[in-house]
Amino acid sequence: MATATEILATTPAVEAPARTGHPTGFWFIFTGELAERASFYGMKAVLLLYLVEVFAYKTSDASSIVHLYVAACYLTPLLGGLLADLFLNKYWTIVAFAVPYVLGQFLVGLSDEYLMFGALALLSFGSGVIKPNISTLMGMTYDQQRPGQEALRNQAFTWFYVAINLGSALSTLICPALRDHFGGALDADTGKRPDAQAGYFAAFLFPAVLMSCALVFFALGKRFYAREELGFRTWGSPPKVATETREEKVKVVTQILGLFILVMFFWAIFDQHASTWTLFAKDYLDLAVTVGGVTKTLAPDQIQAVNPILIVIFAPLVSVMFARLAAAGYRVRATDKMVLGFLLTALAMGIHAFAGYLAVQPDGSVAKVTVLWQVFAYFVITLAEILISVTGLELAFTAAPQSMKGFITSLWLLMVFMANFFINTPVSRLYPSVEEGLHFGTPAGYFGMLSAATLVVTVAFVFVARNFNRNQVKA
Repeated sequence: MATATEILATTPAVEAPARTGHPTGFWFIFTGELAERASFYGMKAVLLLYLVEVFAYKTSDASSIVHLYVAACYLTPLLGGLLADLFLNKYWTIVAFAVPYVLGQFLVGLSDEYLMFGALALLSFGSGVIKPNISTLMGMTYDQQRPGQEALRNQAFTWFYVAINLGSALSTLICPALRDHFGGALDADTGKRPDAQAGYFAAFLFPAVLMSCALVFFALGKRFYAREELGFRTWGSPPKVATETREEKVKVVTQILGLFILVMFFWAIFDQHASTWTLFAKDYLDLAVTVGGVTKTLAPDQIQAVNPILIVIFAPLVSVMFARLAAAGYRVRATDKMVLGFLLTALAMGIHAFAGYLAVQPDGSVAKVTVLWQVFAYFVITLAEILISVTGLELAFTAAPQSMKGFITSLWLLMVFMANFFINTPVSRLYPSVEEGLHFGTPAGYFGMLSAATLVVTVAFVFVARNFNRNQVKA
């Protein structure tokens, strides 16, 4: 059967026009990715309070577990890339690890501690192994079925990013709402719910159903994806011929790695929205919001939805803004955008620090402040994410040798692992939650420390970026 990349001719002399719309396979990938990311982010959103409320973990221990889980989800992509490249192809790697992923989603909410940790292991392997292969398969589909249409492929990756954030926003709003509906409201005095186990089971059941749907949607689209070699390839497959010398590869990797290591500190701060940001909302923010005369009390982990919602709104606008600046002759370098992103990250921590200063009274009592402080912080750090994450990955792809683009992607994901494993796992334990007392200081001191650390990293990034740009010009 002919593939979508073959040009059909009505006569030997007259060729049919090349197709310009998105391949059919894109819509299966888009829908599957939206459901899978909704599953991942929904589970991640309520995990911290699940550990605290159901298993009675201290907030510091719960924060460490959350960051260890996130770290594992960003270490296993290395395994996913290896399996897909050397043994299985992209499609079968995704399908094979989606099955334990689905199983883990159903097991994690059963309120058994051993099952919960086993489920987290399954989830980290499923999510991590799938992550580097789904977007690569999509790119391959466009290369085969819409060859030379780079603008269309770039548009597809933009929509792919939208799918991720739509899924995240959807589940981050719904999972806490399901928990509160079936488990009952949290008692302010006891810190417990009438039926916490039922609430969290319902909360985790939603992403489990979404992940099942994601697997079905993806599997149904198999015939519309890029053609790959059969699965279970052997080590004898001929390697691709590299066009770059070893010295050139080492030089480029060293330069990019210098930027990546500093971006690791951004991820360390950004990923605390699932731990310290949630604890701050729970302990120090007035979560009652009045709109049109109706008052609604938000769940502390529900506020995380602000980030993906803002991403969907602002990512296209920021892209258009820089495109117009470039068209007008004002070209902003990628590293300059990233410096601005670091400054905004420091500002987001400063906003939290100031809100924490207002919330803690001189006698140590807490006077909760408006939730708008954290909404403002999310607004600022979302802009930082666009400037650092999107720009940084694009810069890495541009600078990387053709034969190393996959490896550079793995390095990028590895930085998120390192940020959560080496920084967040120990540092988040210093957060001064109400349950454990303010023996580590105050929220203002904690977030102020992160803000100051980010400013130091920003200065270091300026010098590393200057050297990077100088070498790019020489090249």
